[in-house]
Amino acid sequence: MQYSVLFLTALAATTTLAAPSKHSSPDNQLEVKLSSDSISEVKTTFHELSATPKHPYSSGPFNSVALCAGQGVSNQAARCKILNEAGNPIVVQRGADTDITFADGAKGKWTFRDGPTQVSKIICDPTFQKITPAEAITAARIHVKLSDSAEFGIQRFFPLGQRQEMVVNSGPFTTVEVIVGDFVEKQDYRCQVLDEDDKAIHAVRGANRDTTFSDAGKGEWTFEKESVVGKVICDPAFKAAPAASA
Repeated sequence: MQYSVLFLTALAATTTLAAPSKHSSPDNQLEVKLSSDSISEVKTTFHELSATPKHPYSSGPFNSVALCAGQGVSNQAARCKILNEAGNPIVVQRGADTDITFADGAKGKWTFRDGPTQVSKIICDPTFQKITPAEAITAARIHVKLSDSAEFGIQRFFPLGQRQEMVVNSGPFTTVEVIVGDFVEKQDYRCQVLDEDDKAIHAVRGANRDTTFSDAGKGEWTFEKESVVGKVICDPAFKAAPAASA
């Protein structure tokens, strides 16, 4: 009888030690589910406060994503986003909403706007917010910023579509930055800057020298020579055309 009591006591202690902690419960996690018509659902879990990117065990391609916030997640409005192989956010849609971050909201899946896409990373960050109407307008445009050495600058927004030209006739300027909105499907969109004589201005960024300029998340391009700008052109047909140093 004594041994039975000792055995039961030891068993109770072992059970207590083996019980999962509150923080490991799925109820306190975010679960991202990627799916497509041809691939089994791929699930990735996050602690609600973790902003560390994760890689799904399969890259797809996928055409939809869902976020499930456990009942114990304090921020039920938590949002995540997914990146394609180029590191750009994938635009998703659900009902009337278009965004680059997505929430649970008990409303089901978000569909990839641009069709089946390879997914490289998933990020769930407590700072993510639903896009505002004003931000949505900007996200669908190309933003060109011209600046001089005194940090005076002008900004122009270009709608998408065919070749777009905008007269500037101002300056002189020393840098140009092209910012491609997250909703723009063609993230390698390029723009060109012409001087007063309609000649293409050469600019450099790192080891690159060119007469058409991209975003790529790498910041501004520096003009080889300070120049008055006559016109800015953004064209989906533009390609990188690296030029040898002058």
